[in-house]
Amino acid sequence: MASLTCPNCQAVAGEGTTNCPSCGNALGTPQATAYSASSPPPPAAPYAASSPPPPATPAPGAHARPAVKFDLATIGHTDRLVGGGTLVLFIALFLPWFSVKLGVLGTATASGLSTHGYLYVTLILSLGVLGLLVAETLGLWKIPSTMQLSRDQLLLSATVINLVLVVIAVVFKPSGLGVVKVGWSWGAFVALAAAVVAAFPLGWPVIQARRGK
Repeated sequence: MASLTCPNCQAVAGEGTTNCPSCGNALGTPQATAYSASSPPPPAAPYAASSPPPPATPAPGAHARPAVKFDLATIGHTDRLVGGGTLVLFIALFLPWFSVKLGVLGTATASGLSTHGYLYVTLILSLGVLGLLVAETLGLWKIPSTMQLSRDQLLLSATVINLVLVVIAVVFKPSGLGVVKVGWSWGAFVALAAAVVAAFPLGWPVIQARRGK
């Protein structure tokens, strides 16, 4: 049986009582109405205002993005030489390769790219080598195993092509059209040394293997 509680003196009165038998206070207000034992409780809110929502569940077909992690310890000695030499070669393409003495006017210089247009091939290959090494170091991408050429073969091909082009560019300096004498500048020697450093770690084992046959 349901009961009512007086909001004034907290006395319990029977159902249907209009006035508290203890203090005479009027009953039946919303504050004094109690739920019977058989009455269902009011529905609770699904989540309290301060409660955080449940964690979102990823879709079944969704793939997590690869974590980007740069770790120098994962770079081998060979890759460091290839990457370092290629980076220096890339920078050296913009350095002074050739110089011309103009008497009282001083000395004029020209970079390898501005003198030999085919060195843009070296520029593109250098960017490709550096991009591959950085992508592998960060764990973003690797050369698929289904390719006909292996990773080392691709790197060796790129660095050897760079070395050949740099040697040609250094040896065949501009003629100066017979008017001025063109000499080499320090950028050409930096580029040549960097190209050798980049190609040597992968090329030397191949040379030794062929000698041993």
